[in-house]
Amino acid sequence: MSKKDTVAGLAKKLKAGREACGLSQQDAADKSGVHQVSIARFETDERVPTLATLYKLAEAYGVNVCELLPGGMLPSDEEKTPAKKGKK
Repeated sequence: MSKKDTVAGLAKKLKAGREACGLSQQDAADKSGVHQVSIARFETDERVPTLATLYKLAEAYGVNVCELLPGGMLPSDEEKTPAKKGKK
C-alpha cells in the first residue's frame, strides 16, 4: 500500500490508543480478536484497518471509534447543544 492510500495520522492514533490502555500489541490482539501482526502493520502505516476492525480496536481500548481517527475527538456535551438565543 502506498503512503497516499493511508489515512494521515491514523497509525499514530492507533498506537497512542493502545498504549493509553497499557496494552501490548499481543494484549490488544487477544482483547480485540485482531491479529497482532495486523495491529503492528496498522501502527506502522503499512496497512489501513477496515471500519469493522476499527470498531473492534475501539471496543478493546474502551474508547469511541471517533477517538481513534485523526482529528476525530468527540465534541463535549456543551458543544453538542446549540447555543440558546436570548429572549427579546
